[in-house]
Amino acid sequence: QSRPRTRSFRYPSPAKMFAPKSRTSDALSDMSSAIFNDEVMKARLSSRVYARFKEALVTGAPTSEEDQKAIAEAIFKWARELGAVSFAHWFFPMRGGSGAYGSMCGACKMDTLIDLDWSSSEATKPFQACLPYERLFQGETDGSSFPNGGLRATHTAAAFTTWDRSSP
Repeated sequence: QSRPRTRSFRYPSPAKMFAPKSRTSDALSDMSSAIFNDEVMKARLSSRVYARFKEALVTGAPTSEEDQKAIAEAIFKWARELGAVSFAHWFFPMRGGSGAYGSMCGACKMDTLIDLDWSSSEATKPFQACLPYERLFQGETDGSSFPNGGLRATHTAAAFTTWDRSSP
C-alpha cells in the first residue's frame, strides 16, 4: 500500500522573515516632491485667474470667491492626478502678526479630499471626492491644543487657519 506524497514546507528563517525590504525610496525621501508652487499654479490656472491671484498678493486684496473656487478646483485635480487623498495645513499661532516666537509650537491639521454630499436627501449622507474652496482658504482648528499654559474648552478656543497666499 502506497502512502500519499506530501510536500515538506520550510518556514523561512526569522532573519529573512523580518528583514527590511529593500527600497529605492521611502516617504521621507519623497517629501516635497509634489508642491503646488508658482510654476504649477501658472500652468494649471487660466492666465486671468493667475494674474488676479498674483496681483492680490502684491496689493493685499482678498481673493474673490470665483477665483478661490478655480484655484481649489485646480489643486484638487492636480492632487488627484498624483494619487493624493488628503492634505495638511501646517500653521503657527499668530501673535500680533509675527507668527511663532520663542518656544511656541506650531501645529499640523490633516484634512481629506472627501466630504459629505450635503445636497443628498438621504439621512446618512454619501461621501464625495472634493476640495471645498472654503476649507482651502480658511479653516477652523482645535485651538485648545495650542500650548497656552492652561486648558480651555474646545468650543471657546476659537482658532482659525487661513492660507498664507505668499507661501508655496
